[in-house]
Amino acid sequence: MASIYNNIGSVYNSLGEYTKALAHYQKAIEIQEKTLLSTHIDLSTSYSNIGITYNAMGDHEKALESHKKFLEIRTKSLPSHHPDIDLSYNNIGSVEIDMGHYTKALWYLEKALEVRDNCDAGDHVGFANVYDNIGRVYQSMDDKLKAQSNFQTALEIRKHSLGENHPDIANSYNNLGTIYNLMEEKQKAIEYCEKALVIQKQSLSENHPSLANTYNNIGLIYHSMKDNTKALSFCQLALALQLKSLPEGHPSIATTYNNIGLIHNSMKDYPPALSMYEKVLSIQQNAMPVKEQSLGITYYNIGSTYSLMGNCAQAIRFFERALTIQQKASPPNYKDLVNTYNIIGRMYNEMNDYEKAISFYERSITICKDHFANDEQLLATTYHNIALTYHATNDLLKALPFYQQTLSICMKNPSVTDLSLAHIYSSMGTIYDSKEDYEQAISYYQKSIELEENENPKNDLFLSTIYSNIAAAYKSLEDNPNALAYYEKALTSQERSSATDHSSLTSIYKNMASIYKSMGNYSDAVTFYRKAIGMEEKELASYSDEATLSNTYSHIATVYSSMGDKENALLCYQKVSAIKEKLMSPNDPSLLPIYTNIASLYLSTERKSDAAKYFEKSLRIQETLPSPDYSLTHALRIKTAQIYESFKNYGVALQHAESYVSEASSALGSDHQTVKATQDYIESLRRVTT
Repeated sequence: MASIYNNIGSVYNSLGEYTKALAHYQKAIEIQEKTLLSTHIDLSTSYSNIGITYNAMGDHEKALESHKKFLEIRTKSLPSHHPDIDLSYNNIGSVEIDMGHYTKALWYLEKALEVRDNCDAGDHVGFANVYDNIGRVYQSMDDKLKAQSNFQTALEIRKHSLGENHPDIANSYNNLGTIYNLMEEKQKAIEYCEKALVIQKQSLSENHPSLANTYNNIGLIYHSMKDNTKALSFCQLALALQLKSLPEGHPSIATTYNNIGLIHNSMKDYPPALSMYEKVLSIQQNAMPVKEQSLGITYYNIGSTYSLMGNCAQAIRFFERALTIQQKASPPNYKDLVNTYNIIGRMYNEMNDYEKAISFYERSITICKDHFANDEQLLATTYHNIALTYHATNDLLKALPFYQQTLSICMKNPSVTDLSLAHIYSSMGTIYDSKEDYEQAISYYQKSIELEENENPKNDLFLSTIYSNIAAAYKSLEDNPNALAYYEKALTSQERSSATDHSSLTSIYKNMASIYKSMGNYSDAVTFYRKAIGMEEKELASYSDEATLSNTYSHIATVYSSMGDKENALLCYQKVSAIKEKLMSPNDPSLLPIYTNIASLYLSTERKSDAAKYFEKSLRIQETLPSPDYSLTHALRIKTAQIYESFKNYGVALQHAESYVSEASSALGSDHQTVKATQDYIESLRRVTT
């Protein structure tokens, strides 16, 4: 009867219905404990079955307890070097792997190998499982060569014991395919998995779940090769097979949904990815018992998808669910915690909630220092995240030391992280720039340039930005030759780039024009302002674009004025006037200097009627100001009066002169020099009219 319960339990186990499997195994034990000796081998088999089931359910502590009972019975019932003792140590080692206890796992697995070394069954097929588990340990410890060696040994044992076409040989090929994938030997990885597939198709039924496992492995290899179309095809084959051969809520189906979600994410096809992850979640939430660790991974994957969609608030919601599970894990997986704190910090950073971002990054740093003091990649990434966040808040004094710590790690061991040293130097340069320490800023910018020119010479837009930053620093130091030289380099990089940044290009043109203007090289200044205007006129799309264009016309107008080219100066000021009148109210103060300059140019070219018109426009704005500039008012009134005087229109001339006296007397006093001078002018006008 006990054997029947064990067999039924095994069926439920294969279907993923672990609670039912466990119930039947426990009934088997109840019967065996009443009818068999406590050291009977059949009793140990039931404990082994229970241990395997608890492990599948994620209850590793109970799994260990059952496997140790199995070991206790076997060591009492069998010779110390019996091959079946190997199974006991192997099962315990397997559980320790799942718990992340790799040193303990290796100890048990090496004990299993001692049994092999001391018995005549050195090539017993059971030892292949031991080598597979040792391979798993080394794979988890990222020692790929040792993992591959052990998987290869397992394959050789199986070939010797089982022949070339046994389904277990396919398992070995799958393990080797997985490790070669991690070793970046993609073609070899596919070859091994395809060998597994050939064996499985020959030796298993067409809907056997093991085929789905191989399809998934091949799909993941193609995914790692960025061939997502093939990856999706293989994972969908796996899913179709599983839906035919497994119960609807089987954990293996959840694994395949997860793989398909991962591939859709890589294809930037986010809604289908979310749909897959939600199916995973549904299976996991309805499992008995719920495996919290698996739920945490799925919450994290859903959070990652929302993150890629730019929905930071939803992403945080799911990341925090994952975090809650990670914090409750015993023992905690500190690396997972660090990664989750970091990504939540990044989400808050993108939402401009810098205080919360820093809070999560600091928790990450605390764990890194306590548990990963030698894991320089984690430390560098987290220091860099904090530096970027403080930089974004313009808290440069706090940002700088975190950049320096990041830099220190990266300089010691550049291969430890994918962070760009060139970008770190550039960021530090911008901090010194903001502090007006231009020489130090230039030093860091030049280090950035040196690295980027050597490592990534085609990154033209980044190079252009750094050249521009160096040029701006030299400009601030009034070193115009060096400033121009670096702007020329920036220009070359921009023009060479296939994805020109028009805004940056325009900025370079205007900065070069400004330098040429300050050097009195008006011809080149005009050339570069014209280039800037050409770019800006193509990019007109908003209020701010038109305002920027008017500003550039204003600059080129001043250059033409300095050159004595009054007609072009006038044309440019009129362009400014037309744009500003469209964007602003008629009495906007920014129109005042434009109207005044236009009036002065008309006056200098003897177009007095037009000059008077623009002087009067200036005066109307001046009259609306809460604190008028009376020296400017005086100049405008007198010039306007003099124009009307030249037309012999003495009445209007008098009105302008008298208006100034009326306006200025109360503010400046009747004895003020300009008031008295204007009164004298009024008297002279009156004499002419009498």
